[in-house]
Amino acid sequence: MPVAKSDPRRATIVGVVGVIVGTLLIVLVLFANNSGGGDSTHTSPSKTRFTVGSAESLATRIREDQTPLFFNDTATGSRPIVVHHLSSDPKIDWIAFDAATGSCTLTWRRESQDFTDCNGTRVPADGDDLHHYPVIVEAGDVVVDLSVDATTTSSS
Repeated sequence: MPVAKSDPRRATIVGVVGVIVGTLLIVLVLFANNSGGGDSTHTSPSKTRFTVGSAESLATRIREDQTPLFFNDTATGSRPIVVHHLSSDPKIDWIAFDAATGSCTLTWRRESQDFTDCNGTRVPADGDDLHHYPVIVEAGDVVVDLSVDATTTSSS
């Protein structure tokens, strides 16, 4: 069976049309991507709110172990924090504060119920004048607000 000869002009036209359509699609995607309405970044509140866990079970754990909870900062991973409970009622008196002074991380001293830094300086169990983060008990869980603009408060 004989094979028909193809017209090189037809192949050239189809190729050129394909390149034009492809270029238009790329331009359309780039335009759609840039027309999103600005270059601002919005941080989700859930990324700066750290749900530690059940207030009841955490309060029991802290009371029985006589040790506060230490965590790496879940928002940025750059600053460790302490979460501590200072009463017998798991619904109130939760605190969270920076666990580092400069490049030094605090160490808990169970026998004296306080912290020391790398220089041996004592820091009370409530974190004294270290940066504190707002803590609330919400739906039975301890929640710490690690946002940059968080004000210093304790749970109510």
